Amino acid sequence: MTAGPTIRTAAPGDAAALAALWAHAFTPPLAPDQWEADPERFAHTIVAEDASGLVGSIHGRIKHLREEAGGLAQVHAIGSVAVADRARGHGVARRLVSATLSAARRSGADWALLFTGTPGVYRSRGFETFAMARVLAGPWQAQGATGGADVRRGTVRPGASTLWRRVYEDSREGVALAPVRSEIDWIMAEVRLAGLRTFTVEREGSVLGYAVAEVRGGRGELVEFAVPSAAPDRIRTALLDAVAEDWRAAGVDRCEIAVPARLADLAIMQEFAPGAAPVPDTTGMTRAVGRAPRLTGVRHFGAADYF
Repeated sequence: MTAGPTIRTAAPGDAAALAALWAHAFTPPLAPDQWEADPERFAHTIVAEDASGLVGSIHGRIKHLREEAGGLAQVHAIGSVAVADRARGHGVARRLVSATLSAARRSGADWALLFTGTPGVYRSRGFETFAMARVLAGPWQAQGATGGADVRRGTVRPGASTLWRRVYEDSREGVALAPVRSEIDWIMAEVRLAGLRTFTVEREGSVLGYAVAEVRGGRGELVEFAVPSAAPDRIRTALLDAVAEDWRAAGVDRCEIAVPARLADLAIMQEFAPGAAPVPDTTGMTRAVGRAPRLTGVRHFGAADYF
């Protein structure tokens, strides 16, 4: 009987083979840029290797995520699960998942998290699907925007998030799933959002609120929106007016808006995009490691935090 692929921790010499595997396995191709921002990426990555080279990968690292009632969980975040065509149907993905869950237990993780379009692959390993209303989507047209006076525009670049960090944390209080971003989380977020348009409201060097948006074809995407719950609505209005000015100039006629489903944010988003409606997201899956996750209430996981 032919032995199956060897399962082992990745090494620096695997970098090129991993990039090639991901480019082939994912549509659109997955670039290794965000993975390369993790200084411990090889220790966090497990690979499957046969006589001809790498045939599978899985990446898992700890993220600290908010839970219900202000709790905080140490979560094993799983991504970059890929199996080469020649190795599919032989249990490689199952073995990789088992290996990363063993790593999660050794690290003391509370539970594991992943996002997938093929949930059946993971149910046999004890993962369960959860739902969240991560985005509002639908038609869009400017609603009498004033132009977003006093909003500073820019682009996401290395170090751009330095002044955002406090307002981001304040804006995610009481939102389950939202990460408490570490330094490496912020670096990886900047990589993921690199080049996107930024909008900030500042006072005396402090950011009071910010938004990150882009335009793809005729669709405007509000990728991240962070204003503390207690902040006056004029900050939200100024940010959205500035986004609307850009979208109107770009001919946007439909939108996708990522925002935690909190009343303070949803009410003003309904004015900004009255034709948009919540779109259920069921790509998330969790599995208890040390304990079960506690995710009741408003759930939100932003595009900058996918892995």
